[in-house]
Amino acid sequence: MKRAGFTMIELIFVIVILGILAAVALPKFAGVSDQANAQKCNAFAGTLNRTVGPSMWSQSLTDGNNGTINSSLYTTTDFIVTEDIPLECLAAGTTVGAKSATVLLPASKDANTSISTPAFGSSTYKFFVKDGNVSDSARWTWSKQ
Repeated sequence: MKRAGFTMIELIFVIVILGILAAVALPKFAGVSDQANAQKCNAFAGTLNRTVGPSMWSQSLTDGNNGTINSSLYTTTDFIVTEDIPLECLAAGTTVGAKSATVLLPASKDANTSISTPAFGSSTYKFFVKDGNVSDSARWTWSKQ
């Protein structure tokens, strides 16, 4: 009488092969969540550049402020609902109720002011905003520090 099934050696080989595949694949997926969060913030900076920046710049020109969007002049709540700011793009410890224009606007008329410093994994990222002028609207960038 012949029995159908796998021998112990065959099962051990399959387990060893699966272990090797898992050891190779798991490190590749370890940082995927952090990369996704960073890309979400990068996409949000692009959205700001296409929508909020030109609107604020246009309003600033209309008001005679030469294109500057200094935070003392305008607030993002005039141009964007602050609840739409992805939480991943805010510094650690910032809550939904604490979202404000300071997250998205320069603190001064400096050429390149850094704002909001969230960390993903072992990397820290920052938003940078270049204030607008007469010939160019404000530009947001997102970069790893």
